[in-house]
Amino acid sequence: MSDALTKIKEMHNEIIEAQRKKKELGKVVKEAFEKSKEYHDLADQMNSLRARKKQIEAGIRGEYSSEYNDLDSLNADIKDTRMVLSDLIWNELMKNNAVEIVDEHDNKYIPNVVVTLKKAG
Repeated sequence: MSDALTKIKEMHNEIIEAQRKKKELGKVVKEAFEKSKEYHDLADQMNSLRARKKQIEAGIRGEYSSEYNDLDSLNADIKDTRMVLSDLIWNELMKNNAVEIVDEHDNKYIPNVVVTLKKAG
């Protein structure tokens, strides 16, 4: 195995170990919250406030249903356009072409590529 692959495996193992520790600490913290009466009382109040908030939101959504439909449509269009843009940028990068976009405020944007690992199979 090459040095780079060995380093990748070591770093992956470090991440796995850190995730295990994070999970254990999360359990300890969760138990501490479960023991607090004040925390439970506040959580109950928050749940009732959230329910009331949802009622108000549902009323407003009903009143402004066409605006919400337009908003949903715009969000879908933006998501689709971003996917097409991503594909176009990848094609340019694969051709070794530089990609830079400048907006109306002279802000420059360059591609940001992130690679992660996922379990095979």
